[in-house]
Amino acid sequence: MHRFPSPNRFAIKWLLLVTGLSFGVDVTVQGELPSGFVRSQIAQVNAATRMAFAPDGRIFVAELGGRVRIVKNGALLATPFVTLNVAGGGGERGLAGLVLDPNFAANHYVYVYYTAPAPTIHSRVSRFTANGDLAVQGSEHIILELDPQTATIHNGGAMKFWHDGTLFISAGENTTPANAQDLTKLLGKLLRIDVRSDDFPSDPNRNYSIPSNNPFRTVNGARPEIWAYGLRNPWSMAIQRGTNRIFINDVGSHVFEEINEGEAGCNYGWPLTEGYTNNPDFCSPLFTYNRNTGFPIGCAIIGGAFYNPPVQKFPGQYVGKYFFADYCNWWIDVLDTTTRTATAFATGLGNLSDMDVGPDGNLYYLQIDLITGISTVNRITYTGNLTPTINTQPADQLAPVGYSATFTVGADGEPPLSYQWQRNNVAIPGATSSSYSTPAATLNDNGATYRCIVSNPFGNATSRAAFLSVTTKQPPVPMINLPAPNTYYDAFDTISFAGSAVDGHDIVTGDPQDGVLGPNAFTWQILAEHHSLTNPEHHTHPFFPPTSGIAGGTATLNFVEFDPDVWYRIFFTARDSYGLSTTIFRDIFPRHVQLKVTTSPLQFPVKVDGSPQTAPYNFWSVVHLVRNIGVDTPQVVQGLTYDFVSWSDGGGRFHNIVPPPTATGYVANFWKRPGYGSITANPNPIQVNDGSGKGATTLYWSSGQTNNVEVRLGAPGGQLIARSGAGSFSQLTNKSISDGTKVYLQDVSDNQPLTRAYTLDAVTLHVTTAPKGSITANPNPFLANTNGPGQTMLAWTSYGTSAVEVRVNAPDGNKFAGSGPGSFSATTGRWLRDGMRVYLQDVSGGLPLTAANTLATVTLHSVSGTPSGSIRANPNPFTPNAQGLGQTTISWASAGTNKVEIHVNAPDGNRLADSGPGTFSISTGQWVRDGMTFYLQNVSNGLPLTSANTLDTVTAVASR
Repeated sequence: MHRFPSPNRFAIKWLLLVTGLSFGVDVTVQGELPSGFVRSQIAQVNAATRMAFAPDGRIFVAELGGRVRIVKNGALLATPFVTLNVAGGGGERGLAGLVLDPNFAANHYVYVYYTAPAPTIHSRVSRFTANGDLAVQGSEHIILELDPQTATIHNGGAMKFWHDGTLFISAGENTTPANAQDLTKLLGKLLRIDVRSDDFPSDPNRNYSIPSNNPFRTVNGARPEIWAYGLRNPWSMAIQRGTNRIFINDVGSHVFEEINEGEAGCNYGWPLTEGYTNNPDFCSPLFTYNRNTGFPIGCAIIGGAFYNPPVQKFPGQYVGKYFFADYCNWWIDVLDTTTRTATAFATGLGNLSDMDVGPDGNLYYLQIDLITGISTVNRITYTGNLTPTINTQPADQLAPVGYSATFTVGADGEPPLSYQWQRNNVAIPGATSSSYSTPAATLNDNGATYRCIVSNPFGNATSRAAFLSVTTKQPPVPMINLPAPNTYYDAFDTISFAGSAVDGHDIVTGDPQDGVLGPNAFTWQILAEHHSLTNPEHHTHPFFPPTSGIAGGTATLNFVEFDPDVWYRIFFTARDSYGLSTTIFRDIFPRHVQLKVTTSPLQFPVKVDGSPQTAPYNFWSVVHLVRNIGVDTPQVVQGLTYDFVSWSDGGGRFHNIVPPPTATGYVANFWKRPGYGSITANPNPIQVNDGSGKGATTLYWSSGQTNNVEVRLGAPGGQLIARSGAGSFSQLTNKSISDGTKVYLQDVSDNQPLTRAYTLDAVTLHVTTAPKGSITANPNPFLANTNGPGQTMLAWTSYGTSAVEVRVNAPDGNKFAGSGPGSFSATTGRWLRDGMRVYLQDVSGGLPLTAANTLATVTLHSVSGTPSGSIRANPNPFTPNAQGLGQTTISWASAGTNKVEIHVNAPDGNRLADSGPGTFSISTGQWVRDGMTFYLQNVSNGLPLTSANTLDTVTAVASR
């Protein structure tokens, strides 16, 4: 049995139930948008479901009630394009789909998807021909009739033309989950047909052809129109311009909303799975979001659109991204399809029903007022400046004869930015970067001007014209004395820097200039460099700011960057009294050491500097740069739970390390947490009559979250009796058990010590010489017929006796059976009645049939009426581990039965538990997977394990 939201949740979730709803909220919505974006209302219509853009700028809008409206030149036309006769009933019934033919400018075809009322209620795809702003009267041409529909929701209705001219149509499963997996039906599918030809000329309801590469075209019994399946309510879809990627937005049940990438033949899993899955039988979603936790949170994905318009109007950060919207939570978010991460875009927009990117490069959406049923057509535009602006003007330059001068410009604007430098307003060939260095200057260059024109697709900006002054004076010649070339450092080392400089001479007169320069002519600066200069991600960090007037100094190299591809660049500038300067630099590089972080006894994830890594994790670090290592605990692998114990270096679970100069490894030690298990014995007590005081019994044990257990005698580390893996086992002891002997079940999965800390269970064995006996009935209660009688099987065991009898209703009642000592059973006739009591009497040596010689009794009960039952899982959703496995507690109740069983994944799947009537529960092991179904089976009186005898089911769902 699959659980669905309550009717009230349907009213919210299923998008377009606009009559009979009342919400105590202010429905006037303005929305919050990113800076530079504005929202404007274009038109008001009634209960809008879809929109489509014509090449001439008109917007066609579908109303749920059956009308197609047109917005032309920013105004809603009074006369509808067409009015359809649609089935009523609320929910999504009505006009739910609208798309224009790719060749609309020539053929004027408009396609609609609506709920037809006859001969039975079903969805229909039809084509109309436009004549201006009106449909040609009588031009409806039925394309496709879908399967009959009984529910008012889960109808789908999205339609999109692909690059090859074929038409995609989304169809919901109409609240019958089995439809989604049934290839003989069109519901719960993504369909693909070709409306340009007809493979079924004799069928008036199939006016299309089947594309030759449809995946189920040749599958016996399957509908050839099906392109993908396993969908719940694919309300919307989008196709990316340029790549032709298809995204299907599938409205989820009670946990996940899905964005699925369309692939031919894909099974998206509904109702067998929802959300991400590792099951190779299904295509996992590209992206999901949860209705309860995480980001984003919503309850119904209703629209999606790629931002790849023919005309770009949004900033470049949105190009290629996927906008998607949620009906309940009133937002539009943006999905990066490469990283599969979402960011917020717009909030507070009201209940949305459709969204698309227009050919004008703006974002459009439909919003519906749930109180009045009035919808608005809205446009989101970007009003910010996308043209370049100059933020750093090129500065005037002074250059000695024979030296180059460099001009630099800084600009903001929508990328890509292009640059073109000009000399005296004439473009310089090849000068197309943000900086331009002149050839060696001559006196003829004195007074030349240099400016840059920065351009992008939206416009251009021109910088100021900077002047070049050329002098015959020569710049100083500096020298860095400290640190020496090829200097290496450890993190947090303190280094010294020092330098000197001599000024040049006039190249015309030969006159000397300033001679030896003093500290007042010096400037020092140090930058922390990240990545090599050839790496496109190279960048710098300020470290030691430009400082003038010093001959040198010291600096502690304490800039923290964990990437080992770092170094420091020390700049030394000498400037003479003529304003000429020379800058040189020296690079110093770090010493590196390789570190290794791993775990024992198994490889668990580790964290280095807060980032999760896969163990064993090897990495390089700068020597002495403080790093942080840690692990999460507990860790679960194949159902076994492991707890952190210690690090090999003695540090805490998360602690800092100081990398030494030599390669070093760090090991996080884990101990497996004791699993769970039980051990019993039968018989216990053991009947011993030979005077030895010792006997034998059979030990029964079972365990979970273990892979090795041992049975030990007398103490956790006592004599080894047996060894096994997880599961259920038994073994007969030898005749050595004395009264009070204790047997221990020890968890030794990872060679844990034989201590009480790892004892899963223990049983104390007893020996007796007194007569003992027991009697049971199965089934009990038994199923009574309409007259009251029923039957069961009686089973009895006795020790220390020579003869026993089974009597009915009293110690001396009617005799049912007799036996010697040991275990026996017999089936009664159909004469049992509710409340009847059966006695096991010791008649050894002719003992009388009195209460004093009664060894045991059992009272029989009957049940009658229609069998019923329920089953639940808690928690559900459960929390999975990295392997997708989790644990939950299954609870069930039944009445009108005498025996039920819990089976996994099918009525006759693996048995988890059994019980009589009443209420019971059991905890699963760490083996439950997303989508696993548990069946409550009525097996009273040997009923077969078939769906006809399934009382209830529950499907376990993994949280994300």
